[in-house]
Amino acid sequence: MISPISDAVGWTVIGYTALIGVGRLLFTRETTFDQLANRMLLWFLICLVLYRCTPIASVRSVTNQLALGCIAMIVMYLYGLVRLWEDGTESAATWRRQRIYCAVAVLSTVVIMLAGPFAGSAGRLVEHNLNWGGLVFWTANSLPLVASMLVFTRLCVHELRAANHRPLIRALCVLMLLSVVPFYADVALVTGEVFGGWQLRYPHLVRVEMACTSIGFFATTLVAAPVVGHLLEHAGLDRDGRVCRRLRPLWRDVTAAVPEIVMSPGDRPARRDTTARLLRMTVEIRDALLHLGPYLAAVPARTEWPTGHPDGSEAQLRDYACRLAEAARSRRAGVLPLSSGAVPQPFPAAQDFDTELRQLLALARVWPAERTRVVTGGR
Repeated sequence: MISPISDAVGWTVIGYTALIGVGRLLFTRETTFDQLANRMLLWFLICLVLYRCTPIASVRSVTNQLALGCIAMIVMYLYGLVRLWEDGTESAATWRRQRIYCAVAVLSTVVIMLAGPFAGSAGRLVEHNLNWGGLVFWTANSLPLVASMLVFTRLCVHELRAANHRPLIRALCVLMLLSVVPFYADVALVTGEVFGGWQLRYPHLVRVEMACTSIGFFATTLVAAPVVGHLLEHAGLDRDGRVCRRLRPLWRDVTAAVPEIVMSPGDRPARRDTTARLLRMTVEIRDALLHLGPYLAAVPARTEWPTGHPDGSEAQLRDYACRLAEAARSRRAGVLPLSSGAVPQPFPAAQDFDTELRQLLALARVWPAERTRVVTGGR
């Protein structure tokens, strides 16, 4: 029977899986868990392509047999992921176990290819054919699949019941359980066909393709989050990237006046990490403010922010930004500092990074306007 999945839907899922797979190979491959998930995704991709190359669902078709072999490999990688999650630690034994699981999948594929022609020789649907070929065929195909799905379901239910997990983890477990609903639905339909004589619109092999396509789409979506996160990070659209953009005008101007405090390119993180960049920008801005302190013009009133107002008053903040812009211009021009002693900073000592970041963001907010006033001689 011809697959009910149209080429448009099939190739769209294939393209989506390939895109996420390439993204994970580029961005998410550090841990053993990531590598196992990436390989499982690769087998999903191969399986989906084989199904697109199978014109008719038949156990005598080599491409269909290979697709079922890919499913065996997929569920063995899923089994390896479950075992790794249960162990909680990565070790050399992880890959030794996975090689055994993959060998089981290869053996299953060989048996499927040997028994397939005999299973389909009776001239009727293979799920109704209980000769020795059909029994061997479905045993080889079903054992790895059922074993992996059962341990996967058990893991999801166990994690869902755990009291110490955040709502996000619970939601992820629910989505993972929903992703395998097509498998359990097909098990129920096969049981009805074999023992209840149900007459269904689509034979089992067609339903396997439909279940594989839907589960592949769900699985790809579940592992796509790191790729999306990395893409947002590289585009500067994540939270830390947006904060960096808000700090950049202030950082650019004050570090231009004190270039020696800027971290050299060789000391920076090799990967574009917005969190590391935000930490570096914060430290460099703070160092630049300390170096520019002796160049600040004195004012009669105190410049420290009053207790209970961590972001300071607007007037004090703008006054400090204006004097800081003048100090930066003086230092770039080579003017000697106005003071040789310790200069009090307008910021109260921050007890944590969030407080310090909030102070610098407040300064960055008023910085462009006050810097423009100094440059144009408005002060």
